[in-house]
Amino acid sequence: MAARRSIRMMMRRRRRRRRRRIILAGGLIALGAHKLSSKDVEQIEQKTGKPAEELTDEELDQAMDDLGIEGEEMTDEEFDYVDKQDAAEDDYIDELERLAALHEQGILTDEEFAAQKKKLLDG
Repeated sequence: MAARRSIRMMMRRRRRRRRRRIILAGGLIALGAHKLSSKDVEQIEQKTGKPAEELTDEELDQAMDDLGIEGEEMTDEEFDYVDKQDAAEDDYIDELERLAALHEQGILTDEEFAAQKKKLLDG
């Protein structure tokens, strides 16, 4: 039962981190399926009181509607770039989660875990 709960929590975290702020060419920001200027993102964050990455799709759409912001459509190349960035982030998070699991199981000592985590974080 604990294993199922852990898997569900991991899947929720994966879904949550899908919305990230990714800088595109020209200084525009990809946020979910939207392409926005940094000024638009700041307005949305001021209106909602939350970082844009933490907003649900509905909250983001509502804030954009309330503020009269129309996001630009992302090109196929931009979607590919965002997908690659998400994949790289997932690989990094997956490795960190794997190390944490080994540490929790007692396979890695505190020192080994700290060293591997530092190595991963330092790139």
